[in-house]
Amino acid sequence: MKNILFTIFSLTIINCCVAQQSTVSVEKNYNNWQWDSVFVAKNKYISIAVVPKAAGRILEYNLGDVPSLWLNPKMFGKSFKPTDLVKKNEWRNFGGYRLVPLPIENCAIDSNGDKTQRWPPPAIIGDSPYDAVITTNAEGYKSIKVTSGIQNLPVPTYNDKTKLFNQPTAIDEQLQYSRSLYIKPNSSLVYINHTLKNAGDKIIKRGIMTSSQHVFRSNPELEDGENFLAYVPFNKNYKLPNGKQYEIMGTADSRWRYVNRNRMPIDKNNPEDVKRFYNNGTNWTGEVTPGVFEMHYDYYLMSGFHIISSKSWVCYVNKINNTVFAKILEPYNPSLEYDHGLNVSIFMSGMETGYLETEVKTPLYTLQPGKSFDYKEIHGAAKVSSLPVIDVNETGVITQKINFDTKTNKLKGSYGVFYEGDAVVRLMDEANNIIKDIDLHNVNPLSAFIINYTLEKYKKASRAIILIKDGTSNEHILDEVNFKRQ
Repeated sequence: MKNILFTIFSLTIINCCVAQQSTVSVEKNYNNWQWDSVFVAKNKYISIAVVPKAAGRILEYNLGDVPSLWLNPKMFGKSFKPTDLVKKNEWRNFGGYRLVPLPIENCAIDSNGDKTQRWPPPAIIGDSPYDAVITTNAEGYKSIKVTSGIQNLPVPTYNDKTKLFNQPTAIDEQLQYSRSLYIKPNSSLVYINHTLKNAGDKIIKRGIMTSSQHVFRSNPELEDGENFLAYVPFNKNYKLPNGKQYEIMGTADSRWRYVNRNRMPIDKNNPEDVKRFYNNGTNWTGEVTPGVFEMHYDYYLMSGFHIISSKSWVCYVNKINNTVFAKILEPYNPSLEYDHGLNVSIFMSGMETGYLETEVKTPLYTLQPGKSFDYKEIHGAAKVSSLPVIDVNETGVITQKINFDTKTNKLKGSYGVFYEGDAVVRLMDEANNIIKDIDLHNVNPLSAFIINYTLEKYKKASRAIILIKDGTSNEHILDEVNFKRQ
């Protein structure tokens, strides 16, 4: 009886500790956003906020007090009835993390009855209220699940000449989207599962694009877009359908027209205006480390960047405080069909409010009536000590890959980590046996992790693995290096 009581008491203590480390709740007027219910997931490192009335968007993903997402304060507290009778200037952009169905080119109907694209995107999925619940997943973690209404396609478009909407004669497709997410204690990772269901009675081919609209200036008075970066890995074996490694979607002419029409009058007889605005963007830095492309925010550019993410990640970086927000994607599969042949794009919004957007595209799936597909993402956040980002995995961010100097016997590397835990150097022999585990120190997402360690013994070692042991003794491999001792 004592053993049973002790077991019950121990489990109660463990559950209380977990509850203190990670919580999911519904908050009224969270952050003074003026919505009556915001679903919030928090632990000691991150906070996530989901707003059902703002189309189920994630409007907060913070590491400590550093935000990753741009919000539109003009939309605080607002919600809109579920209708697709919206005009071009009526996009209800709440900011944050959103989605659109793919392909976008055939979601609407024009005055001739032909399929076309529409701005704003389909509104039932894009900016109408969602249902939201808190559930418990198979691992026992509290999850926030949001579900859209039924999105009918094609959607109507507004005709400026007739002042009427071009209405479709039939509903060809019906879509329903849902998303569930959860976090764990002592980690900055967010586990997200997207589901797109064919809710109609016809076979369809669809995917989705998820987008994070990111912070793009350090304060309202500054235009310091060079401090807000995106990184994407690429492989020369993965080319776009046009044979290019990447494609900048804007041109010098389109950039010039956009600025002149929407931001300020500019003059082609003014050399300073021409130097500044007659280009396709000077922010596409290029390959800053082998296989990684860098870009930063441009306030006067309405243009996208298309590329295939070869290592299944993309990240946004606040360079001012060296904070990385990474997305880990499902691996790119060349045998599947992708919208425009790519799985990642970066968008620069040149609107007066503006934002840098990291966009993830799922494959296009053929769905029978009543069927759905799932797509998984993992988001992680970490502090780093240097840039550029070289690689990302589910343990953390690599900014200097582990290196062994045979002259000094030093191991050196630089990282950001997604877990709190003990950093360990594990030495392996040529037969893949563990020789020794060397405990370094405790690490967590709020502090950069730098290795500068001298190996004084263990000359039989042929490989070193850098790993993090979390509070439940799970091991997460961060990096490794093969070496020969002198």
